[in-house]
Amino acid sequence: MKTKIHLAVPLALAACVAALGVACAGDPGSGEDGDGAFSGGQRKASLTGTVSYQERLELTPEATLIVELQDTSYADAPARLIGSQTITSPGQVPIKFDVAYDPKSVDPGNRYSVSARIVESDGRLAFINDTAYEVLTRGNPNRVEMLLVLVEPPPDLLESANLSGDDWRTWREVPADVIWANLIPNEPVPLLRVAYRQSTLENCARPGSQDLTLDGRDILVRLTLMQPPDTPWALPCHEEVVELDTVLHVGASLRPSRPYRVIVNDAEITTFTIPESHLDHTAIAQSPIQSAEVAMSASTPDQQILQVVSGLPKGSGCSQFNGYEMRRNSSREFDVVITHHEVADPFVVCTADFPIVETDVPLGSDLEPGAEYTVSVNDDVTATFVAR
Repeated sequence: MKTKIHLAVPLALAACVAALGVACAGDPGSGEDGDGAFSGGQRKASLTGTVSYQERLELTPEATLIVELQDTSYADAPARLIGSQTITSPGQVPIKFDVAYDPKSVDPGNRYSVSARIVESDGRLAFINDTAYEVLTRGNPNRVEMLLVLVEPPPDLLESANLSGDDWRTWREVPADVIWANLIPNEPVPLLRVAYRQSTLENCARPGSQDLTLDGRDILVRLTLMQPPDTPWALPCHEEVVELDTVLHVGASLRPSRPYRVIVNDAEITTFTIPESHLDHTAIAQSPIQSAEVAMSASTPDQQILQVVSGLPKGSGCSQFNGYEMRRNSSREFDVVITHHEVADPFVVCTADFPIVETDVPLGSDLEPGAEYTVSVNDDVTATFVAR
């Protein structure tokens, strides 16, 4: 069981660890050095596990790990120490520990937890757990994997990153990595769904701000996240991400047949239309693709566009062009979906014509010149091009 808590380092402890060359006086367990046994050589019960952290920092050979097993049954009384282990020169994480304790000192009805801290050679309290790891009783394990958080980074790295004091703890607001956006169909009020990527690692991302404004035919969205500053020891936040989405109320009536552009964080990623009322109940379907090729934009010289020719399979009487959605699957792969509205009732008689629609999809202005890119359209047609 893990319970999130916030730990403050007592002044007495701070003074103690600042002077730490060996274990502090009065620190139970200071006579142990990682063997998990009591002084007489007779082995008792033990709590085992590992200690690690996510930051890209190496411990010095003179670092010290201190692990303590405590009775934390009473919130209004000091925790009672059951056993501890001090490991000097622990190496690099994950670090194994083995805390010996007397089974007779454990009451099955009480609550027990384990804490850990790493003190560096210069006296810094470098890492500590901010999560209470409950163990031994009430169905809790006698082995735990503990994840510590950074308390104070090495001073030389702070200086090299031009950071000082608590600057490295100050989170910043950044644009979210948006994947796609679309208007949710057949809703009584216009609702826009926007998908984005967010790290799943703890202490990598928090919700930021969401803002939507309608400017003529442009729907402007600003979607942000809060992230820790970029430091030499930053967590590998980009390595583990999940796709999330949010729904925003457009807040205004949209005119049928008028094309709208969705621009999220300054990038155009979607266009759509509202179906004409004479089509009655409609569904959105992928359009058959006639051709797709990449060319330079005439209006924006530094941007390349995807020129797509598609059709309306149910004719002009039963279908209407909707727009496109663009997803950038990787740095050099695009996935474009061209869609249309079509009458959902299969018994409606439709016209026999097959209207053709030409669509220009902007691919952005951040392409790497000379690099090869691939665009897939409706999972049917693929175009490969070299960015200029």
